Amino acid sequence: MLRETAISTKDWLLRGLSSQNPWWTLGKVPQKLVMPYRRRDFYTLKERMPEKKILAIVGPRRAGKTTVLFQLVDDLIREQSVDPKRILFVNLDYPYLQKFLARPFLDILTAYEEAALRGSVEDSSDRVYIFLDEVYALAEWGATLKGHFDRSTNTKLVVSGSSSPEIMRDAAKALVGRLDRYVMMQMKFSDMAEYGAGERNGRRVNQVSREILREGIRKALEKKDPKPLLGAFREGQMNLSDMESELQARLMDYLLKDGYPENLDQDDLNIAARNISQAVELALLKDVMKMPDMRDPGKAQDLLGLIAQRSGSVSTPQSIAKALQIDYRTVEKYLAHLESAYLISSSYRYSGSLYRSMAGKRKLYISNSGVRNAVLGILDERLLGDPAQLGICAETAALDHIRRLGFCLQPTIEPRTYYWRQAEKHEVDIVANLVGRLVPIDVRFRESIDQGDLSALNRFMDEKNKCPFGILLTKRHLGMEGRIVMLPLWLFLLAC
Repeated sequence: MLRETAISTKDWLLRGLSSQNPWWTLGKVPQKLVMPYRRRDFYTLKERMPEKKILAIVGPRRAGKTTVLFQLVDDLIREQSVDPKRILFVNLDYPYLQKFLARPFLDILTAYEEAALRGSVEDSSDRVYIFLDEVYALAEWGATLKGHFDRSTNTKLVVSGSSSPEIMRDAAKALVGRLDRYVMMQMKFSDMAEYGAGERNGRRVNQVSREILREGIRKALEKKDPKPLLGAFREGQMNLSDMESELQARLMDYLLKDGYPENLDQDDLNIAARNISQAVELALLKDVMKMPDMRDPGKAQDLLGLIAQRSGSVSTPQSIAKALQIDYRTVEKYLAHLESAYLISSSYRYSGSLYRSMAGKRKLYISNSGVRNAVLGILDERLLGDPAQLGICAETAALDHIRRLGFCLQPTIEPRTYYWRQAEKHEVDIVANLVGRLVPIDVRFRESIDQGDLSALNRFMDEKNKCPFGILLTKRHLGMEGRIVMLPLWLFLLAC
């Protein structure tokens, strides 16, 4: 039951829901809420909408989750002719929803039924769509939604949240078998390339990316033969030859500020850096700092800055603890919190055994190059003239996209990446398991390539004779040397 106060809580709630659901009166989603460009995540999520399971979209802050929710609402109304009043959207991070409602979810449903549906959700024969943004703000949300789901109403629940640990913790308790989890990160390079190319050329970029480049990777893995890979990338480069200079320039922009949607049309790098810094601050404040064992928030910020400086370097909790003058067990906890908030990622040393790999030294990366550059205060055009800094950004982007590629090729498997060292002399940057095939990948983002750049890949493949081929990611070079395929980074990222 809604609590009655001097100012009617019921009226307050009804006004709040009406303002969050303007399509009830307009019959459409306002253009300001819906970007005209639909990224690839939108189409994947659209395909999952008919399923009964609760769809949970998790990922970092400012990655564009709320925009995609509005695009799904827009698609339901415009493309599928769903009555706008059969769609409820609620951002649960609004304080009044928690402060004045005795049973937030049930009270919201009751108000929605009165204000828009004009009937009961329980008795509806037509499907009702319920979108809950920032669902973690709802106390005991897992048990609450389980109760609703188990009543077998004709509803589709779509929830989102920026705090994956909290979302998954509740889900594990209450929603086993009822939840379809989808991780949505910042926009990929292919999204940025399509957007920048315009509608007609964007479709061409999409076609080359999915039908030529990615299929070439898939065929090469299936046949354990690098030739289909090289052939596909040569075909892809030829198809995009008139756009290559533009795409190379867009790659440099991507290495500077990564794929934050709010920076899509932002040419002022100072503003772009500020937008990313605000996203990082929100993640620290709302996700990391609220962890129950987070006793020294300042040290967590220092840790993030240290990883940004050393991104892609091999580290141990002990060495980090010494640098920050804190206990190594505290470092382990803080690393886990930063990774769960999508601020950092790690790769373990490849040993052939998952258990032995997880016990060894790890490479720590900042989550994406935009975050790294913003945290370090180097998000400006001077970075483009610094080969060492560009190389770190290139490896960071490559790691992120290789993991995404692994998911695209095999969505049911959690993508894993490693690094490899032999006697501390030869190192392979990234070792990926792609559809059961072990692929070593090195990043050499520079104009010239020599035999020394191939040595670590060759040594790895000699030792692990089951590798079908190796990949060297370069600035421009496309070719093959033995079983190593050299691919331009911009073309490879399009395939992911």
